[in-house]
Amino acid sequence: MRDHRLPTDKSGEKVHPSYLHQRGKHCDGAGLYLEVAVPGQASWVFRHKASWRSIGSAKGYNIREAREIAAKLWTAARKGEDPFELLKTLRAPKDAEKPKGKVFAEAMREYLAAKSPHWAASNRARELRRYEYLFGQIPDFTALRIPAIDQAAKNKALASWDEQPKARRDVGFYIEAIIRYAETGKLRVLKVADEQGHHEAMPWRDVPEFYKRLTKLNSDDGRALRFTILTGARTDEVIGAEYKGEITKHPATWGEIEDVDGVMTWVIPKERMKGKRTHHVPLSAEAVALLGKRRADNIPLFDVSSQNALLATLKANEGNGYTVHGFRSSFSDWVIDATSYGADLADMCIAHLTRGKVRAAYQRSPQLEKRREILTAWSAFVTG
Repeated sequence: MRDHRLPTDKSGEKVHPSYLHQRGKHCDGAGLYLEVAVPGQASWVFRHKASWRSIGSAKGYNIREAREIAAKLWTAARKGEDPFELLKTLRAPKDAEKPKGKVFAEAMREYLAAKSPHWAASNRARELRRYEYLFGQIPDFTALRIPAIDQAAKNKALASWDEQPKARRDVGFYIEAIIRYAETGKLRVLKVADEQGHHEAMPWRDVPEFYKRLTKLNSDDGRALRFTILTGARTDEVIGAEYKGEITKHPATWGEIEDVDGVMTWVIPKERMKGKRTHHVPLSAEAVALLGKRRADNIPLFDVSSQNALLATLKANEGNGYTVHGFRSSFSDWVIDATSYGADLADMCIAHLTRGKVRAAYQRSPQLEKRREILTAWSAFVTG
């Protein structure tokens, strides 16, 4: 009856792991096939004439159980009966025990289908290949169902990259983002606006490479843009604003740089803030270094060439299509996708106005220590 059988592991209950990495349908004989959609995710299917029906996942049915069902279906078909009707009966008890929630690999496919259109076209294929490569190394993890993934499961998966810190960090970020999307259906994809219309913010993964190009510039324009990126500030909060030659908002000055609890902090007075509330920005070591030596309190932090200096610098360094304001969204996306700090703290870091009594009450606390941690981590990420 069987002209071929899939090799098994030592227990004889499971298919040999090598087959779980090979996409396609692998014949076991008697109409039984192992179908691998993505590495680590497989299911048993039965073929009768030109039709296929699923018996169940390889996680839910071991090879012995799948063969027993296939043998009964094969016998029914030889008798002229409809094997698929019999399959409904045979599968019912197992379906009743079916675990809840999506398999991680399925959730990842849905996440990438929703997320990838928001990546820069030049990076999309590379990003998708990276996901495929990284998660292809942990098939046991991708076969888990979302509700079954706890911290122990994550730690076991991440242990594969103990010798590769960057890969370990990235996989940890990806796992959290995929699980969050599976549970909420929400992506953190923001649009920003300037006089040219609406543009997507620079993807946060692209910011370090762009920042590296800025470090080669020996100008206040370049330093001011780097400072703006590191602090998540608005352009006019850094260099001020003019309208028809008249100053409508003064630039940041040295008088706003203070020592707050032992941390160099940029204290922006409420008169210069959009929300009309004083805003504290704990400065990372990199941000402080950009300022140089201390000068008189009334001296601007940066002597930029024009009101469009930051945008012009962005465009001149392969950042065309993005806006300076968009780096605020890049920062927020990074906090949401790559850290455990949460959206509220991200909003507090960039003085983003929020709605709702609960969030407003939460934001009355300055949370300076947490914000210092976030901005220091952001600076370390951006500077590589």
